[in-house]
Amino acid sequence: MGKTVRARRAGAWCLCLSLLLIAGCGGGGGQPKLLGATPHAQPAEQAPLEFEYRLKPGDELRLVVVGEEAMSATVPVRPDGRISAPGAGDIVAAGRTIPEVTEELRSQLRRLIRYPEVSAMLVAHAAEEVYVFGEVEIPGAKGFVPGMTALHALGSAGGPRKTGRLSSVVVLRRTGPSEMDVYKVDLDAALDGRAEARDLFLQPYDLVFVPRTLIADINLFVDQFVRQNIVPFTAYIEGWKAFHVDEIYWRAGQP
Repeated sequence: MGKTVRARRAGAWCLCLSLLLIAGCGGGGGQPKLLGATPHAQPAEQAPLEFEYRLKPGDELRLVVVGEEAMSATVPVRPDGRISAPGAGDIVAAGRTIPEVTEELRSQLRRLIRYPEVSAMLVAHAAEEVYVFGEVEIPGAKGFVPGMTALHALGSAGGPRKTGRLSSVVVLRRTGPSEMDVYKVDLDAALDGRAEARDLFLQPYDLVFVPRTLIADINLFVDQFVRQNIVPFTAYIEGWKAFHVDEIYWRAGQP
């Protein structure tokens, strides 16, 4: 690797670290082990490129109904996944995007206002984490901020060790009580600025794993590392805080 590429990469890591410090990313403690997950491998070309924040318990929303001050309020997403919106009652928010909640609020208010003008804005989000393990300088839990990417997560972990294979970074994402999606991300291409580069926006509680060797078959990786546990992968997911999507949706769906 030439001096120009090394310099560009060093600059990229400095930028990632600076952005994360500004955003307030920090470390976190260990959390319960994930049990019984069934991984589903996703081709890299299917990895989502657009960040779509989904609300969680502990988030706070500012609801504004134009011309109706009594119906405007700042409300928390409760532990049951709902918000209490003046004039509209309880609305399921957990697991939804802000536009989805806005549309639901608008729909409920049509019972009182013919053409309600409604907006919703995230004013505070619950403290959340991602986990970075493998061939990185400072592995462990890292503070999550909306818009964080796999590259940012590596920056928060001090960058890769010389033994890390950035062309085979793996991101694991819980999608339900016993399922997870698995993405393979080529961060070598992202750091080198290649046209085919595809960084990946992260979701809370994603696990980013930097391997020592090239992963040619992601399905084989999933089978050996997660299902068969040939390599002690449990050491990496011991601190993976399982995001209980099923529980939140179940509670939010109760009458």
